[in-house]
Amino acid sequence: MAGIKLMVNLRRRLGLYALYLSSGLALETAAYPKPGNVHRLHDFADIRFEDFLVASGVSQMHMLRGLRRGMLLAKGIRLVNVYGDLIRDIVIESMRISGGGNTNLGSSLLLVPLSIALGYLRVNNYEVELNNLLVTARDLLRRYSTMNDAINYYKAVRAASPSYIRATDYTGEMPNVWDPEFISRIKGRGITLWDVLSYSSRYDLNSNEIVQGYPRSLELTLYLLNRLRVHGEWNRAVVETYIYQLSREDDPVIARKYGSETAAYVRNEARKLIQCIDDWVMCEKEVVSFDEKLYEGRVNPGSTADLIVVAISLYSLWKQKRLIRPMQ
Repeated sequence: MAGIKLMVNLRRRLGLYALYLSSGLALETAAYPKPGNVHRLHDFADIRFEDFLVASGVSQMHMLRGLRRGMLLAKGIRLVNVYGDLIRDIVIESMRISGGGNTNLGSSLLLVPLSIALGYLRVNNYEVELNNLLVTARDLLRRYSTMNDAINYYKAVRAASPSYIRATDYTGEMPNVWDPEFISRIKGRGITLWDVLSYSSRYDLNSNEIVQGYPRSLELTLYLLNRLRVHGEWNRAVVETYIYQLSREDDPVIARKYGSETAAYVRNEARKLIQCIDDWVMCEKEVVSFDEKLYEGRVNPGSTADLIVVAISLYSLWKQKRLIRPMQ
């Protein structure tokens, strides 16, 4: 009976971890107004607010798979597929079930390594402290990612088909994602997912975030926590955290789609907004106006949104209850 109880408790704990990790996608999208992003009052032509809710549910199932894989790695079991097929399945199944476009390529890339690291740490009975989790996520990916992971990640990108990733892009030593021979080229060079992310970290924010050990995600988690302690309003705190990140560096999705001048303009406008957040009655009107301007121009800070998803997921892992209620 004791063994059965332990098994039930383990399954419950893993299920909750998967829920916490996947919650960021739904809670980030629900926040309003986040300038330029899909939210509960703004849809895009190919992506609706509800598509993200579906994607969050799909992600939860695959976060659980990641947790279990981390447990296997902790027991010394080597796997051919560790990361890439999880990312691929989340992206493809989300689009198939909702019927919409890509909602979670970037967030899946960031969250899947966290699920594996969390499973790994729990099996070894290590305390799940956020700094340790983030560094472990990076280190495990560097140690255990495979050629299959790289191939399946390429398949995820091809399925999502982001408009800013083109067949004409120079990719140096890495195969272009649209190269019809990408599988044979990856196998021929022995390229792992870590190799892909390490190379692309020079220009891709999400890849850089993983390779560096998630420093922005941790800072944004702490910023979100601080804003909640200041005023206790969940929606406002998420929007403030989003604006904070938008003010700190150019969003590479904007830069690749619309150019560096547009990216710098968005960052500078966000810097103005971050100065007024303590007077929210006035500031919210300015945020709404900026949101409308970006929405009309279809300027979407996609990488910024991905980081906020991870920050919310990490906050959820830390708090675990009363997630959207004031701090006590």
